[in-house]
Amino acid sequence: MGAIDRSLAAGLLAALLATGSPVGAEETSEGLSPVQTGRASPFAGKSPEERVRELADREEIRELIAIYAHRAALGIPIADMFTDDGAFIVHVPGQPLTEARGREALEAAYADVAAQPRAQLPMIHNIALDIAGDEARGVCSIELRGSHGGQNVIASGYYEDSYRREDGRWKFVTREVFFFHFTTLEKGWATPAQ
Repeated sequence: MGAIDRSLAAGLLAALLATGSPVGAEETSEGLSPVQTGRASPFAGKSPEERVRELADREEIRELIAIYAHRAALGIPIADMFTDDGAFIVHVPGQPLTEARGREALEAAYADVAAQPRAQLPMIHNIALDIAGDEARGVCSIELRGSHGGQNVIASGYYEDSYRREDGRWKFVTREVFFFHFTTLEKGWATPAQ
């Protein structure tokens, strides 16, 4: 590659790295965080090396999220994807809060999940991340299709996650899921008109 080609490639890389998330405030009137609303640029003021490191971190965290979903669908244990002090918290409208904190509780909770018939398929998308060194926060959407008790179920909501890099690996510190609805297809999720 000639000097001009390298210069052009470096300029294109710099331009790509300089583009960021949609502009957003530090906190909106609705109380949403920048990780939910976006910010001017996650790469602003960073050197090329720092930008590459952040891109690698983002990809590693996205991979963590994707592997989590596949393991959940296949009934493969998940507790090792959390830090030892990790927590999984589930909010379902009209139901009590479900929570597992610490390695032992996570292993027990996911053992129960693994014992279920493999009929759940979590689909994760709209991932937004905010990374600060070895700590990160994220939000992503979940849609769930499956069956339970002989009925088709559907759910949607979002995860609010915190992550920590430990021994060179990103792990969940907290994984908190907020479902908008979790219901059977027969019942549906729309509120009847009054």
